[in-house]
Amino acid sequence: MAALGRRRANRRYARELREQLGVRGETAAAAAPRSHVSFDLASADESFRFRAELTFWVRWAGSDPHHPAAVDIAAAGVMRRAEQISVRYRITECERLRAELNVELSNWYQVSSTPVYAQGHCLSVDADPEFVAAVQEQEHASRRTAVMGWQEQARARQREQMRSLILDPLRATAWWLSDHQDQPESAVNVAQKFTELRDMLRPEDSLDSPGTVLDEFLTTTDDDAVRMWTIRQLRKVFEQHQRDDLTVRLGVIEQ
Repeated sequence: MAALGRRRANRRYARELREQLGVRGETAAAAAPRSHVSFDLASADESFRFRAELTFWVRWAGSDPHHPAAVDIAAAGVMRRAEQISVRYRITECERLRAELNVELSNWYQVSSTPVYAQGHCLSVDADPEFVAAVQEQEHASRRTAVMGWQEQARARQREQMRSLILDPLRATAWWLSDHQDQPESAVNVAQKFTELRDMLRPEDSLDSPGTVLDEFLTTTDDDAVRMWTIRQLRKVFEQHQRDDLTVRLGVIEQ
């Protein structure tokens, strides 16, 4: 009889402890009513939606008798919480969304300010295969466009670099010699060719431009601090626009 009394007391103590802490985990899910819902979820792709299936459990924490709309309240809370997550994912990421929903819905949480608590488990997330294929193609096209843009930028930088070398035989010869260090005896002929090319292709003299004005300022100013400050600002501009060729030429001016 004493052992029976202790077991009853232990069960009563465990029940009171669960009530104080709130029903949690598998015990709570097993004890709470379970429902199933299938619904659409918004995605990060405008106009395209997921289709999700969830099982959820409901717990009523009010002092009054169980509310007849508790399941509806829980369903609304689960769907609202699921959509807060789904809008971060594209419809090509169904499995990632399903896993993330299971993380977010695994713990009991209160639905708004109601006495209803809900816990969910996502069974599946799908999207229309035709829409998925269209989004995948759009992603591929965006990647191709990005790569083509990078390639064109690289070609444009290379063209501009070659242009600046043609107009500067000294730099052009140094560039050639860095790749042909075993042929120093040919450097003079190469320099002559670059000089001839420069003279033939040099733009005709024109009126003042920002470049000529800046050049005159840098070469005539007596204040070295102002001169170096101006060069540093130019270096920042060239680096921001990835003009390494102009940055290198500034190094010569600084010397």
